Amino acid sequence: MAEDAIDSKCEKTDEFNDLNDCDDEIPVKFTVLDVLRMLAGLLILYGVCCKLWTGNWYSIGSKNSRPIVLEIPQYWLHVKQSRGPFAFSLDELSQFSGEKSPERILLSVKGHVFDVTSGSRFYGKWGAYRKFTGTDCSKLFSYPQWDMSALGKPCSSDLSDSIPTELARVDSWLQFFQRKYPEIGYVEELLDS
Repeated sequence: MAEDAIDSKCEKTDEFNDLNDCDDEIPVKFTVLDVLRMLAGLLILYGVCCKLWTGNWYSIGSKNSRPIVLEIPQYWLHVKQSRGPFAFSLDELSQFSGEKSPERILLSVKGHVFDVTSGSRFYGKWGAYRKFTGTDCSKLFSYPQWDMSALGKPCSSDLSDSIPTELARVDSWLQFFQRKYPEIGYVEELLDS
Protein backbone atom coordinates (compact mmCIF):
# COMPACT_ATOMS: atom_id res chain seq x y z
CA MET A 1 0.00 0.00 0.00
CA ALA A 2 2.86 2.41 0.82
CA GLU A 3 4.52 1.58 -2.52
CA ASP A 4 1.32 2.47 -4.36
CA ALA A 5 1.30 5.89 -2.62
CA ILE A 6 4.91 6.59 -3.66
CA ASP A 7 4.28 5.40 -7.22
CA SER A 8 1.24 7.65 -7.47
CA LYS A 9 3.36 10.61 -6.31
CA CYS A 10 5.86 9.97 -9.11
CA GLU A 11 3.26 9.96 -11.86
CA LYS A 12 3.16 13.00 -14.10
CA THR A 13 0.45 15.33 -12.85
CA ASP A 14 -0.21 19.04 -12.71
CA GLU A 15 0.48 19.05 -8.97
CA PHE A 16 3.91 19.68 -7.49
CA ASN A 17 5.64 16.45 -6.56
CA ASP A 18 8.55 15.97 -4.22
CA LEU A 19 10.97 14.26 -6.61
CA ASN A 20 13.12 12.99 -3.76
CA ASP A 21 10.41 10.40 -3.04
CA CYS A 22 10.69 8.96 -6.55
CA ASP A 23 13.12 6.12 -7.22
CA ASP A 24 13.20 6.60 -10.97
CA GLU A 25 15.42 9.31 -12.43
CA ILE A 26 13.80 11.63 -14.89
CA PRO A 27 15.80 11.72 -18.13
CA VAL A 28 16.90 15.16 -19.34
CA LYS A 29 16.73 15.78 -23.05
CA PHE A 30 18.28 18.76 -24.82
CA THR A 31 17.21 19.70 -28.29
CA VAL A 32 19.38 21.49 -30.82
CA LEU A 33 17.40 24.66 -30.09
CA ASP A 34 18.26 24.39 -26.36
CA VAL A 35 21.96 24.09 -27.16
CA LEU A 36 21.79 27.11 -29.50
CA ARG A 37 20.03 29.15 -26.79
CA MET A 38 22.75 28.29 -24.28
CA LEU A 39 25.50 29.25 -26.73
CA ALA A 40 23.75 32.53 -27.55
CA GLY A 41 23.43 33.27 -23.83
CA LEU A 42 27.13 32.59 -23.27
CA LEU A 43 28.07 34.89 -26.18
CA ILE A 44 25.90 37.68 -24.79
CA LEU A 45 27.41 37.20 -21.32
CA TYR A 46 30.92 37.32 -22.83
CA GLY A 47 30.05 40.52 -24.71
CA VAL A 48 28.69 42.24 -21.60
CA CYS A 49 31.76 41.24 -19.56
CA CYS A 50 34.08 42.53 -22.31
CA LYS A 51 32.15 45.83 -22.45
CA LEU A 52 32.51 46.27 -18.70
CA TRP A 53 36.25 45.48 -18.55
CA THR A 54 37.64 46.70 -21.87
CA GLY A 55 35.06 49.14 -23.22
CA ASN A 56 34.48 47.04 -26.35
CA TRP A 57 31.70 44.52 -26.90
CA TYR A 58 34.11 41.81 -28.02
CA SER A 59 37.78 41.59 -27.24
CA ILE A 60 40.20 39.21 -28.88
CA GLY A 61 43.68 39.09 -27.39
CA SER A 62 45.13 41.43 -24.85
CA LYS A 63 44.31 45.10 -25.23
CA ASN A 64 47.65 46.00 -23.67
CA SER A 65 49.64 43.99 -26.21
CA ARG A 66 49.88 46.91 -28.63
CA PRO A 67 49.98 50.59 -27.78
CA ILE A 68 47.10 52.79 -28.85
CA VAL A 69 48.29 55.72 -30.91
CA LEU A 70 45.67 58.35 -31.68
CA GLU A 71 46.54 60.74 -34.47
CA ILE A 72 46.83 64.45 -33.81
CA PRO A 73 43.94 66.23 -35.55
CA GLN A 74 44.87 68.07 -38.76
CA TYR A 75 43.81 71.36 -37.15
CA TRP A 76 46.85 71.32 -34.86
CA LEU A 77 49.26 70.28 -37.58
CA HIS A 78 48.08 73.21 -39.69
CA VAL A 79 48.02 75.82 -36.88
CA LYS A 80 51.30 74.89 -35.20
CA GLN A 81 53.16 74.12 -38.46
CA SER A 82 54.87 71.09 -36.93
CA ARG A 83 54.13 67.45 -36.08
CA GLY A 84 53.91 67.95 -32.29
CA PRO A 85 53.93 67.47 -29.37
CA PHE A 86 52.96 71.07 -28.81
CA ALA A 87 53.88 73.15 -25.77
CA PHE A 88 51.13 75.21 -24.15
CA SER A 89 51.19 77.70 -21.32
CA LEU A 90 48.22 77.76 -18.93
CA ASP A 91 47.10 81.03 -20.54
CA GLU A 92 47.18 79.47 -24.02
CA LEU A 93 45.30 76.44 -22.76
CA SER A 94 42.53 78.64 -21.35
CA GLN A 95 41.72 79.83 -24.89
CA PHE A 96 40.52 76.29 -25.77
CA SER A 97 37.69 75.81 -23.27
CA GLY A 98 35.00 75.53 -25.94
CA GLU A 99 33.44 78.82 -24.84
CA LYS A 100 35.15 80.99 -27.47
CA SER A 101 36.62 80.69 -30.90
CA PRO A 102 38.49 78.58 -32.02
CA GLU A 103 36.13 75.68 -31.69
CA ARG A 104 38.76 73.25 -30.34
CA ILE A 105 38.38 71.95 -26.78
CA LEU A 106 41.42 70.98 -24.72
CA LEU A 107 41.94 69.70 -21.21
CA SER A 108 45.00 68.74 -19.26
CA VAL A 109 45.71 65.99 -16.73
CA LYS A 110 49.09 66.06 -14.98
CA GLY A 111 50.35 68.44 -17.67
CA HIS A 112 49.35 66.18 -20.60
CA VAL A 113 47.10 68.08 -23.03
CA PHE A 114 44.28 66.25 -24.82
CA ASP A 115 42.04 67.40 -27.68
CA VAL A 116 38.56 66.39 -26.46
CA THR A 117 36.69 68.17 -29.26
CA SER A 118 35.20 64.85 -30.42
CA GLY A 119 33.49 64.65 -27.00
CA SER A 120 32.05 68.16 -27.23
CA ARG A 121 28.65 67.00 -25.97
CA PHE A 122 30.41 66.30 -22.64
CA TYR A 123 33.12 68.98 -22.66
CA GLY A 124 31.56 71.72 -24.81
CA LYS A 125 29.83 74.93 -23.80
CA TRP A 126 26.77 73.09 -22.43
CA GLY A 127 28.50 69.84 -21.47
CA ALA A 128 28.46 68.38 -17.98
CA TYR A 129 32.29 68.29 -17.81
CA ARG A 130 33.04 71.75 -19.24
CA LYS A 131 34.66 72.69 -15.91
CA PHE A 132 37.65 70.51 -16.80
CA THR A 133 38.37 72.21 -20.14
CA GLY A 134 40.85 74.95 -20.88
CA THR A 135 42.88 74.20 -17.76
CA ASP A 136 44.51 71.46 -15.73
CA CYS A 137 42.13 70.06 -13.09
CA SER A 138 44.31 67.18 -11.94
CA LYS A 139 43.33 67.69 -8.29
CA LEU A 140 39.64 67.14 -9.09
CA PHE A 141 40.51 63.85 -10.80
CA SER A 142 41.95 62.63 -7.48
CA TYR A 143 38.51 62.49 -5.84
CA PRO A 144 36.43 59.28 -5.95
CA GLN A 145 34.32 59.07 -9.09
CA TRP A 146 30.96 59.58 -7.37
CA ASP A 147 32.09 62.28 -4.93
CA MET A 148 29.84 65.17 -5.95
CA SER A 149 31.59 67.59 -3.56
CA ALA A 150 34.50 67.71 -6.02
CA LEU A 151 32.36 69.54 -8.58
CA GLY A 152 32.04 72.51 -6.23
CA LYS A 153 35.78 72.85 -5.73
CA PRO A 154 38.03 75.02 -7.90
CA CYS A 155 40.32 73.47 -10.51
CA SER A 156 43.90 72.97 -9.46
CA SER A 157 46.90 71.19 -10.89
CA ASP A 158 48.64 70.94 -7.49
CA LEU A 159 48.93 67.31 -6.41
CA SER A 160 51.62 67.89 -3.77
CA ASP A 161 49.33 67.07 -0.83
CA SER A 162 47.73 64.01 -2.48
CA ILE A 163 47.98 60.57 -0.93
CA PRO A 164 48.96 57.51 -3.03
CA THR A 165 45.32 56.43 -3.52
CA GLU A 166 44.45 59.84 -4.93
CA LEU A 167 47.50 59.83 -7.20
CA ALA A 168 46.45 56.40 -8.47
CA ARG A 169 43.03 57.83 -9.36
CA VAL A 170 44.65 60.67 -11.30
CA ASP A 171 46.89 58.18 -13.15
CA SER A 172 43.82 56.11 -13.97
CA TRP A 173 42.12 59.15 -15.48
CA LEU A 174 45.29 60.00 -17.40
CA GLN A 175 45.27 56.50 -18.91
CA PHE A 176 41.57 56.89 -19.77
CA PHE A 177 42.22 60.10 -21.69
CA GLN A 178 45.27 58.58 -23.42
CA ARG A 179 43.10 55.72 -24.70
CA LYS A 180 40.15 57.88 -25.73
CA TYR A 181 41.49 61.22 -27.01
CA PRO A 182 44.60 62.31 -28.92
CA GLU A 183 47.35 63.71 -26.73
CA ILE A 184 48.55 66.76 -28.62
CA GLY A 185 51.05 68.29 -26.24
CA TYR A 186 51.90 69.35 -22.74
CA VAL A 187 51.67 72.31 -20.36
CA GLU A 188 55.20 73.63 -19.96
CA GLU A 189 54.80 74.59 -16.31
CA LEU A 190 53.23 71.30 -15.23
CA LEU A 191 54.69 68.34 -17.07
CA ASP A 192 56.92 66.46 -14.66
CA SER A 193 57.85 63.48 -16.82
